[in-house]
Amino acid sequence: MSKLTRNANVSVDMLRAFVTLAECLNLTRASETLKVTRQTVRRHITDLEEIKGEKLFTLHRHEYSLTQFGAESIPEAKSILRQIEGWSGSANLARRSAEFLESAEYTDSDGRKFYSQQHSISSIAKNGLPILKAALASWGSAQTQIEDSAMEDIRPYMVVYRKSAGGWICVEIGEESAYAKWFGWAWSKSAIGRLLQEDNAGDDYNDFIAGAYARIYSEGGVRLDHIYAHLPREDSSESVPVSFQRMLMGCVFPDETPALAMVAVITDQIEIKTLENIELPPLSDEVKAIFST
Repeated sequence: MSKLTRNANVSVDMLRAFVTLAECLNLTRASETLKVTRQTVRRHITDLEEIKGEKLFTLHRHEYSLTQFGAESIPEAKSILRQIEGWSGSANLARRSAEFLESAEYTDSDGRKFYSQQHSISSIAKNGLPILKAALASWGSAQTQIEDSAMEDIRPYMVVYRKSAGGWICVEIGEESAYAKWFGWAWSKSAIGRLLQEDNAGDDYNDFIAGAYARIYSEGGVRLDHIYAHLPREDSSESVPVSFQRMLMGCVFPDETPALAMVAVITDQIEIKTLENIELPPLSDEVKAIFST
């Protein structure tokens, strides 16, 4: 049999074998999960490595480890699989695009619906919330430099991420940020340095929440989304419905490496086309009191 060339087609089975083995790093468990033989999993991995031209795993004493290239390839492989599942109608997360603006719908394991809709940045200037207007002005004045003095007033409301090979690392959570107020002091202090994926919420949920991060992080710019979700409060594991506007800003650290800054505002002022004919439960008085400032 001739070797595969880099022009060969990558199959869905190859990607599933790669992602599954990467998650468990155990050939037997991967084969059981996929309901195929160990030899089949090995063949898919070998074929994919030949197509990509680089090793995805190292094997030492029957233990698998991801190479740096393998770790960097996982997010894209998962994204491709989710898109395929979306096209087939079997995915929990569905994304659509109209007039270059994206919308998404996610259903969790309990059947709860999450929605998001991207809005034009011009809508902030026209009728945006005060904090978002201030954040946009600060970002422009600072010329994306996150440590610029123009960012000082908005920093307490920001959450800042850095991207690593393993995923999104939280490096700063402002004390006045919506995340700190919603999840509480203990969570916000403990989340520094953690990967976003460590919340154990699942790939589809993380992609729903963070799917827009990569493009803003790598290309720069600003993005505004209106979001309806179900999130646990600081003193309870039970999720409650909440709506918010979220603005992502591509920024730069002092060493010129990219940063992703986010400002979110808990509000019932959201516009999501899918929800136009659905009566949502209003924000509780407790939540309104917390986020009235």
